[in-house]
Amino acid sequence: MSRTFTGIVLAGLLWATQAMAGQPLTPPWMEPDVLKAAIDIGMNDEQLPQFRTCITEFVDGRTKALNRLLRGHNVTNMDRKIKSRTNSLKRTMNKRMSEFLTEEQYPRYETYRDLLISKFRF
Repeated sequence: MSRTFTGIVLAGLLWATQAMAGQPLTPPWMEPDVLKAAIDIGMNDEQLPQFRTCITEFVDGRTKALNRLLRGHNVTNMDRKIKSRTNSLKRTMNKRMSEFLTEEQYPRYETYRDLLISKFRF
């Protein structure tokens, strides 16, 4: 079985499980309160593409790390490993965001970031 097919099956199972549990199927970055927090940062037109790129890299990196862990056999301390990888990606994202956000915007970004991370189910 190919990795792509396995990833699609795992994503489908996760989605179906959430649907049966009555949980919304909205991705974390599209939740209304997360979107509001992003708008509250107050970025200009030059900052928005950089912000989107940083968030995309964080979400993609986290998804890839989670998929690698799920494919592993006899993975112990899964929660700790997910948290560790998330923290590593968060540090990278923080560094990149600090390069283009102002001192006023950065605390609002931290609020957004923490809210986004809290919305992930794994």
